Amino acid sequence: MRFSFRDWGLLLAIIAGGAAAGETDSASHATSIVTAEVNEGGQHIEISRVIETDSSRRAEYEAAFSVLQKYEARLHSRLMSQAERRSILKLRRNVWKLVPSAVRTYVRKASAAVGGMLGLGRGSGGDGVAYQRPGVGQQSREVRQSIDTLYALARAGIEDAVFAVAEMEMYGKYGSAVDVDSAFRHYLQLSELSGNATAQYMVGFFYATGLGSVEQRNGHSLLYTSLAALQGYAPAEATLAFRYASGVGAAMSCGEALVHYQAVARLGMRHYLSGPPLGRHMPGYRARLSDDRGGVYGVRTGPYSLHKSVDRAAFDELLEYHQYNARAGNVKACLTLVDLYYHGHRFAAQDFGMARRYLADIVGRLFTRQGELRKGLAQAEASTAAQAAGMLGIMSWRGEGLAADPAAALRWLSVGASMGHASSLNALGLMYQSGEQVPRDAERATELFKQAAEKQHQGGQVNYALAVMDRKRDVAMANLRAAAENGHILAHYYVAGFHATAMAGGGGEASCRMAVASYRFVAEKADWLHSPIPEAAAAAARGDVEAATLRYMQAAEMGYDVGQLNAALLLERPGAAALFPAAADYERQALAYWTRAANQNVADARTKQGDAYYYGRGAPRSYERAAAAYALAARTEASGLAMWSLGWMFEHGIGVAQDFHLAKRYYDQSLDANDAGRLAAHVSLARLCLRYLWAWASGRDVGEGPLFFAPRPVSRDEEERAAAANARPAANDLDHHWEQAAAEEDDDDDANDDSTKDGVQGGGSLSESLFFIVLLLGAAWMFLPLR
Repeated sequence: MRFSFRDWGLLLAIIAGGAAAGETDSASHATSIVTAEVNEGGQHIEISRVIETDSSRRAEYEAAFSVLQKYEARLHSRLMSQAERRSILKLRRNVWKLVPSAVRTYVRKASAAVGGMLGLGRGSGGDGVAYQRPGVGQQSREVRQSIDTLYALARAGIEDAVFAVAEMEMYGKYGSAVDVDSAFRHYLQLSELSGNATAQYMVGFFYATGLGSVEQRNGHSLLYTSLAALQGYAPAEATLAFRYASGVGAAMSCGEALVHYQAVARLGMRHYLSGPPLGRHMPGYRARLSDDRGGVYGVRTGPYSLHKSVDRAAFDELLEYHQYNARAGNVKACLTLVDLYYHGHRFAAQDFGMARRYLADIVGRLFTRQGELRKGLAQAEASTAAQAAGMLGIMSWRGEGLAADPAAALRWLSVGASMGHASSLNALGLMYQSGEQVPRDAERATELFKQAAEKQHQGGQVNYALAVMDRKRDVAMANLRAAAENGHILAHYYVAGFHATAMAGGGGEASCRMAVASYRFVAEKADWLHSPIPEAAAAAARGDVEAATLRYMQAAEMGYDVGQLNAALLLERPGAAALFPAAADYERQALAYWTRAANQNVADARTKQGDAYYYGRGAPRSYERAAAAYALAARTEASGLAMWSLGWMFEHGIGVAQDFHLAKRYYDQSLDANDAGRLAAHVSLARLCLRYLWAWASGRDVGEGPLFFAPRPVSRDEEERAAAANARPAANDLDHHWEQAAAEEDDDDDANDDSTKDGVQGGGSLSESLFFIVLLLGAAWMFLPLR
């Protein structure tokens, strides 16, 4: 008889649990028998195991755990209510480059000595700043006794106690210090004791990342994660799906990735459709920690960085501005606040009551008491009225802010639909389709869906596609694809199903990849039940660096780009010193996440990868690989920092052959791409000029042609226009010739301006260039030494 891999996993888990339970003294415990059946080829194997159910110890556990949960809630509330909290990410510039290399060793020794005298430790970032975990050492006597009770019950083999202790040590709960090594031992104990899926997943997570003193072993990680996935544990399924899709820790397999992503997507869609009409609200925004400082490298450092950092004060100021306008009777401001409170924001929790309040203001100003639109409204006010009616109808149907009222929903949705509001048309179509407050009418529902789809409403496109799929397949697929392109998860789910069916019918690898892409989108967006990101964001908000780092690392292992970005940022900063034994381990894991984030086109991640190779952080120093990463970032992201780094490397011949002309090209491109770095680019150009002149005077090879004073390149179009202008005009067409010449001269001026904007070397005079160089000679000499 042959067993499948799934059956063997269940069998081993049950046998392991039975062996562990059999080692205890069963005479003093009440017992119950649990029977499992494995079916293979029509044959049944019955396996029994004994599970401890000591009622007195169970009550003891519940009492201790209740005390700890209450204390944890109070601790989190106190930390979140603190008025002044410093961000767990702070932009720290490396000042060592300003210290002469000859005295750096002495400065480091002096700072280490002072830090030792003051009791300062070294965080993972190595800046001599100790991290004090919030709440540690502040427990009451009752809390400490409850923790001791949990440890005693865990030693007795009570599974819930073992799990609670493992979670406490892993994330530093209940005011305890983080101890990842002890947490690993308890997770491993629980996985062997009962085959607990969460414990198996966590053991796999330890082996994947090498946390604490655990050796990184991809094979062990794959085994334990697979055992958890066999039990339907969604985080394990998502982790396996990403590994097989990207080839991280496992051989790349589109088929295996499809199986696991499909399982997670189905779980998410069931939860989405189990909610109120029109589905559940999507999970909240996944904040990037880099936004707190304007970008990975700071504000205005690249095309994807912000012009200023995102903070609560700026949001509160903007909110107060809209609230003031709303009180003054501005219905557009009221609608903005409705949208804010209905969907929620990073700095404003979802609040249906507040949304209803501002909707009532709009309705009172734009509608009569009988629910009719007031006469004489401007076009903008009529549009606002239509949106307000649709929103009020949807909230009444879903029971948001007040008890559900389908009759009121039908009334307001009819008003919104009559005014052409797309969401109202789609929702009203669903009411006709399901027979809610109206007779069931499939044709009327289809017509409403069609009208909503014509207005590019994603829900309308999906519902219209499903309604006409049997008779208008091409139209249906076009609408599904359009909705999927705009990010509708239900459309992605159906599109993925069609591609999976095509693959099963011989569609090949292309159909498989498209199915995986759509299922992955659903799995990562409809992730209410398995995403660690909300817990990570909450930990970051209350200043718990270690818990935030661990949660974001789990999200990174599942393939979330925001998890990879945030985990890499936190691993580069001090504050998570309890996770890895050495600074090199932090750098290794940070580089792994920067690389994965770069492969998902996260802004500035490729530049960070180049920095890691340049400085030898997390990998052996390799200037060649650094140059390759910078070149890729410069080409695909237009990163000004990557361009400047390439210019530096070409100027000094580091990792690439020295080439002054290529160095100037990249410095020029950096000057255009990074407006905030103009001073650095100008100083670099001045220094490059000095190096070029010194190399030329020394007789070294500096390339062909002058570097700074070459004439501006002439395009083929300009050559053709010049040739036409030089041609001898006919005597009877002399006036037209001069008019054409004047127009071409204007075109030449415009072309000169455009070429300057595009980074082509301009046709400035020699005196202007010399003046600029002389102006910077006095400051450029200090930058001559190699960095």
